[in-house]
Amino acid sequence: MQFRGHNIADFWKTADFEDTTHLLIWGSWPTAAEKEALRKKLIRAALDIPDSVVKVVQAFPRTAPPMQMVIAGLAAYLGEDPGSIPANACRNLYNANMPAVDKSIIKTLGAFQVCVGLAACRRAGIPSRPVDADGSFLYNMFLVTGNVERDTGKPNPTSVYHLQRLWALGADLGHTNSTAAFLLGASTLADPLSCLISALSSGYGIMHFGAAEASLKSLVAIGGKENVPNLIAKVKQREAKLFGYGHRVFKTIDPRILFAAQIMNELGSDHPLLQVAMEIDRIASEDEYFVSRKLQANSDLYIGVVYTALHFEPSIVPVMIMLMRSGGLMAHWREAMGQPANIWRPQQFYTGEVSGSPADSYDAVASEWKTARAVGNLNNLRAPSAFDNGGEVLSADIAAGPATPREDARTSKRNANDTELEPRGVAASVANPNPEEGEPSIWHSTLSEIKDLTRLMSLL
Repeated sequence: MQFRGHNIADFWKTADFEDTTHLLIWGSWPTAAEKEALRKKLIRAALDIPDSVVKVVQAFPRTAPPMQMVIAGLAAYLGEDPGSIPANACRNLYNANMPAVDKSIIKTLGAFQVCVGLAACRRAGIPSRPVDADGSFLYNMFLVTGNVERDTGKPNPTSVYHLQRLWALGADLGHTNSTAAFLLGASTLADPLSCLISALSSGYGIMHFGAAEASLKSLVAIGGKENVPNLIAKVKQREAKLFGYGHRVFKTIDPRILFAAQIMNELGSDHPLLQVAMEIDRIASEDEYFVSRKLQANSDLYIGVVYTALHFEPSIVPVMIMLMRSGGLMAHWREAMGQPANIWRPQQFYTGEVSGSPADSYDAVASEWKTARAVGNLNNLRAPSAFDNGGEVLSADIAAGPATPREDARTSKRNANDTELEPRGVAASVANPNPEEGEPSIWHSTLSEIKDLTRLMSLL
């Protein structure tokens, strides 16, 4: 595994978060001055916490998953700065604008760290703490999550070192599912916080970062390593799922495990959860069921054990993994913003049945629209129902759907003297599910010219 041509075996023991982040995002190993400048920028970003972000996270019950707290906190950050949202600003803000991109990268990393800290403190029921102006990103990660020693109130230096090496191993892994989700949003030229929210939502599935939490909880549920054979038997019978085993990319031993094993050894091989994980790996690696399918343990099997040994609760693990990858995510985003905008649209193949619809019905609609456009008058333009032409496909596209109660009230007021409104096509009227609320018993839809135009444009 390499980052920008640098083999992780050469730097994983010494690289701080600031080092790998600078390498991934800006393409070079930082000088001492560049590293310090980045550290200070991240500190300033993490100290700029809107009150609404704190209130949003604290509004969650303590039992809520940290992932949802973080997502809500990031959305609150975004709400405090609507000018950073391209759609709200009505213009492109980031594509080919690298100064704005670099500024937003720092803001996003700082906001992410703060929200993770707030979520961890909310779960633990302890007051949140600000970052230390003299601390590194990882030192402050322990600090803001409340993971400190009781006697000093400061993070344990050894624990920080363990996490520093673990994060160096997983700073990026290419186009993972969550990275692709991030870039999918980025392809629309959305802001990076919105893209990060998409990545977090995707990453929390049990086939992605959520597997680390699920794996850790399943290790706890197993109890002892003497129960592992029974679990393996259930997995082979498809009666249970083995989290942390198998990988879409690594069909042999996950290279990250080879390095992480050193960390686990230093943490203590007698850790009960580590013994269970290693027993799972030992039995599965010798079982033909797994061997024939080229299934090997991935880092999710062990990473939760490391976090547990470092006194992080299981539910915070997926969030911490995403934060570990945040430098890589920003690197992918920066590269995307430096390229011509090109929205991602997966190709879709329709596999259902196609009902018949006269081709001339489309021609009639197109002809009517062209005539209306030529004279610049849409008053007489109405989208006909396809049922009038014997087709069914058009009815879903241009026949009026159920009006909202607000639209219906306006319609009712405009037609107070009318005894009945004529619906356009079968899809234009539906029974009102709440007639007792004073709404008409039948909803009628009279489309405005702009709605007619929109529907017709979708056809053309």
